[in-house]
Amino acid sequence: MNLFPRRPLLCALVLAVLSGCAAAPTRPVSDTERDALARAADGKFDSAVRVAKMYQAWNDPRALDWYARAAAATPRTHHTTSAEETLGTLLERGRLDSGEGPQKPEAVVMKASPRKAFHWYHSAAYHGSPYAMHDLEKWYERRGDMAGALRWRLRSAVYLRELYKLDALRAATSGSAKPGNPVATGPAPNPLIARIQRRAERGDAESQVDLGTLYEAGIGVVQDKAEALRWYERAGTQGNVYGQYLGGLALGRGGDGLQKNVEAAAAWFARAHAQGFYMAEESYWRQAIAPPFWTFE
Repeated sequence: MNLFPRRPLLCALVLAVLSGCAAAPTRPVSDTERDALARAADGKFDSAVRVAKMYQAWNDPRALDWYARAAAATPRTHHTTSAEETLGTLLERGRLDSGEGPQKPEAVVMKASPRKAFHWYHSAAYHGSPYAMHDLEKWYERRGDMAGALRWRLRSAVYLRELYKLDALRAATSGSAKPGNPVATGPAPNPLIARIQRRAERGDAESQVDLGTLYEAGIGVVQDKAEALRWYERAGTQGNVYGQYLGGLALGRGGDGLQKNVEAAAAWFARAHAQGFYMAEESYWRQAIAPPFWTFE
């Protein structure tokens, strides 16, 4: 049995790929292009992203399709999420080159699509990319949506152990308090946080994660890591991947009155990893829960 495809079949595959790209510029197929497409028939990330970068360098919109193929490769890794982030950036900017000035006259003009850009940033974030958390924070900021920006700033700060960078926000938000202060009853005095509380109580999983990060950071509420874990777990039980991952971080790190429990943390990380959240793979989460060399919290 011949395990290797015959050359006519391989050529047919290459031509089919080329002919399927209706928006592709008309140009003779070069040996470089033909070879890259043939290699990409293996379906692997490296092969797909090589074609994507080739087309991007040629200012060819087929780059978008090949970045999408690279992003769909399995298993999920930081490489696949980087392809998703690249797609978000290209679609938000509406251009394939990396320049900020006017495009060259011969450049292919792409229509910017903030909606599609958001899709890819969001997909990367929900596959575990900390860079995409930052992308989403800025995406919301540019649109004046401070609630959305706060969500991703808090999730990033918890993951990166950067709660100390939120001191100015904590001081400016009514109701913020360090552990040991009296716990206020009723809704938070800050309207935005009161709205998050209401949605979390009604069962909205994303708001439950948001409320957990607010308790972990002590913004608008009394800082309480055990209460943060309670909200993470409520969201995680509903299948929310950030509830699962941040719950795992809280249990794996412990501290601030919360007992460390690596075994329980591992169970939450396993559930997040099953959803394609690459940072919940064991080598990543063990590094994430390891004690830092220093802390500002």
